[in-house]
Amino acid sequence: MSTSAEPTSLRSEPIRLQVLTNSRMATAKSCLRKCFYRYELCLAKETEARPLRFGSAAHKVRELVRKGVPVEQAINSACEGFAQDEDSQYDAWTVRALMTGWAWYWQEPTGSAIMSEVPWEMPLINPATGALSRTWKLAGKIDGIDRLSDGRIAVSECKTTSEDISPESAYWLRLRADQQIALYMLAAKTLGHDVQTVLYDVIRKPTIRPSLVPDLDANGLKIVIVDATGKRALNKNGSPRQTGGEGYTVKGHIETPQEFAERLLADIQERPEYYYQRREIPILDADLEELRWELWQQGQALRAAQLHNRWYRSVGRMTCDYCDYSDICLQHLTVDPANPPSGYVIMQDPNPELSE
Repeated sequence: MSTSAEPTSLRSEPIRLQVLTNSRMATAKSCLRKCFYRYELCLAKETEARPLRFGSAAHKVRELVRKGVPVEQAINSACEGFAQDEDSQYDAWTVRALMTGWAWYWQEPTGSAIMSEVPWEMPLINPATGALSRTWKLAGKIDGIDRLSDGRIAVSECKTTSEDISPESAYWLRLRADQQIALYMLAAKTLGHDVQTVLYDVIRKPTIRPSLVPDLDANGLKIVIVDATGKRALNKNGSPRQTGGEGYTVKGHIETPQEFAERLLADIQERPEYYYQRREIPILDADLEELRWELWQQGQALRAAQLHNRWYRSVGRMTCDYCDYSDICLQHLTVDPANPPSGYVIMQDPNPELSE
């Protein structure tokens, strides 16, 4: 009598592979407990964090412009999702200024976009044996695949950051070792594109902030008030005083979102290289080989965490202070997916970016 390791009816069923994205791996590397909340429980904040919302809008403008949509129309489309509260409007107008400057500086389109927003999937392969993972499949979305002016094919990626992006900054050193770059290069090759390099388009968020703007009278003069009397301050010759100082206050208001955007755009025009940098990141065959091992190791580590249901914390200022789940995690609260904590929702898809 023959025996089988598994019933025939089960052998014929397709294996349901879990999706392993760069975001999921990056989250796991920063903190496994955070990965548990985000990808195992599918727990997410009800409102998207401001930095993510800002980056998403800038990214959408770039995508639409590269597809041939006029800049102003692309910006209007990307900013439609911002709420009407004051903070959101400052973000919206900042996006308008940054992306107007970006299109002006680079004179988009600079290259020929072969494809934009390219979804991809590929198997996770054991580099030692060539066997396919029975747990994971790799997936993601590439910002674009471009034909450069010299005819080479490049993976095109865009990032927004608050960091220094000058050519000598540490940002570019870290980027050279970033797993995502090599992963997207490997994915593009798997899709059949003969890519030779990665072109990174980086946009720096402004460091200037809304400031006090003096109110002007009908003649365009500042209005300076004597603190003791509340009346307008005058010089000895009877002309309106134009400076503040002890005992005097210059009437004014904090810049409106639009006023701030106009000042930001003027700053961009004076020093565009502060806000915009593009650089090629070469990927060697040795880099891709190292990547294959890294991907396999990360898949194995995540599977071990799933099987044992053990998700350790990475507690520290740089992890906890910027984590959406710190208030839950640090108080050791148990999350019931059927009744998520206030301010959180359970997502139907832990990887919504793949279907957008």
